[in-house]
Amino acid sequence: MELEKLPIINFSRLHHDSVIKQIHEACRNFGFFHVMNHGISDSVIEEALNVNSNFFGLPVAMKEEFNSDDVQKPVRFSRLQIGCHENEMLSRDFLKLYAHPLHHFVNLWPSNPLKYREKMGMYATEVRKLGIELFGAIMESLNLSPTYLKQNFEQGVQIIGINSYPPCSGSSIKTGTAAHTDHSIITILLQSSPGLHIMDRSDGAWKSDLKTKGSLKVLVGDHLEVISNGLYKSVLHRAISSSNNCTRLSIADFHSLGMDDIVEPATELVDEDHPKRYRGSSLRDYLEHLSSKDATPFNHKIKI
Repeated sequence: MELEKLPIINFSRLHHDSVIKQIHEACRNFGFFHVMNHGISDSVIEEALNVNSNFFGLPVAMKEEFNSDDVQKPVRFSRLQIGCHENEMLSRDFLKLYAHPLHHFVNLWPSNPLKYREKMGMYATEVRKLGIELFGAIMESLNLSPTYLKQNFEQGVQIIGINSYPPCSGSSIKTGTAAHTDHSIITILLQSSPGLHIMDRSDGAWKSDLKTKGSLKVLVGDHLEVISNGLYKSVLHRAISSSNNCTRLSIADFHSLGMDDIVEPATELVDEDHPKRYRGSSLRDYLEHLSSKDATPFNHKIKI
């Protein structure tokens, strides 16, 4: 089932009142929206997808040099295999890149395939600019100043997660990602083909995103839920196996405040009728929680 009524945000009209209202409704009702006319050229997008397709196609030994179980490592390759509640095993190949400040990290990125750092560096820079603009508009949609936390966000963390989902081989292990929320403020997602499903909170059904050519997807993360004091909920989402014989790629840009910045509900959104609903926490707190292997979702632990 498709999300046919989901707002499509026209980036070229981002700060018009009607668009701010659209963003508010999309974040509150779905935790998700498409953004069109975002200013990132088709060539930059295609080169990012192509260079990552080439990376995942490299011999295993060339990828394994980045293999690590350390979730805090700035460059990490993993072949993930995770069980989900349907008693199925889901697998994917995953590459994580820290990307801001770019000059601190780019030389740690893969140097193969040729021009990987150049092509992905260009994409990361363009998506970061988009993220900063979107963050200001989202703050405005909460009736906060568009400059609220702007400096913290500009100096914050950008982590890129690239996922490769090969076609299913017919075994009991399928390619995909189990249902989860992102522990970011916002996630900007690019995908080579449809496969993202989000939970529609109005009826509890899984629904697929529209295949809107040229659009990027914006997902509300756990820390935006915290800032909004629960007005905006992080979106539960998953990835499912491709129905064709092609490998599906997704590039997720996770935008957060600084690693040790404490994220709390905006004081303007807390009063007697809307008491504080979340404890303060940082991105590092979340990563340490991941390392601990505690099965409790982190966003449950910070709720009051």
